[in-house]
Amino acid sequence: MAADVFSYLLFEPLDPKELNLLKDLTTSEICQVWWATSKYIREELLEKRAVDIGIGSFAVVPAHATAGEDGVLDVDRPVFQLNHHIQKFYKLKEPKTKIPPEIFEYPLDFQEIAESIYFRVPIVQQCIHETLLFFAEALRGKKEVDFFFNRLGILSLRGQEVIMNFFDDCVLQVDATGNMLPALLGDSEMLNMIAFRGKNNFTRCSEDGCFVLPR
Repeated sequence: MAADVFSYLLFEPLDPKELNLLKDLTTSEICQVWWATSKYIREELLEKRAVDIGIGSFAVVPAHATAGEDGVLDVDRPVFQLNHHIQKFYKLKEPKTKIPPEIFEYPLDFQEIAESIYFRVPIVQQCIHETLLFFAEALRGKKEVDFFFNRLGILSLRGQEVIMNFFDDCVLQVDATGNMLPALLGDSEMLNMIAFRGKNNFTRCSEDGCFVLPR
């Protein structure tokens, strides 16, 4: 059973005893779980299905870019939105682009993720849960975090703001309109969602204390 979002609302510092599995797994094994999870999320986005990972959701939403001959281009844009309970509890800034309420958000399919890497389902589920607990602790402690999702992008925490920068190949692939490339080239606001090496506001070189997940 998926962890309840309220388990990620931490009133006190996280007890290391709650991360028993992460201590037993190797870094390679943890990254394997998240590689498979990211792959699963991307495949769901390609099918235009939103995915709730526990602390928030990934989705593809219709958007408008200021570009093109008519001045506006319709595109399909990937987004990540923190769960509103998480956002309110940790006093984080609201995202500019939101997932429309009519879009149904599917939970992670732990069975499918586990089968893709030949792990047992409870291991995959607990690994994901404990990693997200660690992320919640970073939210509680206002730490700096870069959370890498393979072939998706980088979820970054700086101060009171959480932002998802997507890799360009993901952005182009999930767009079914064919307008994304000219939109990125013509609209600087759209281009801001792309994860460039060291050039984004949030994927820049950070303080020495920046946590990098899932490593």
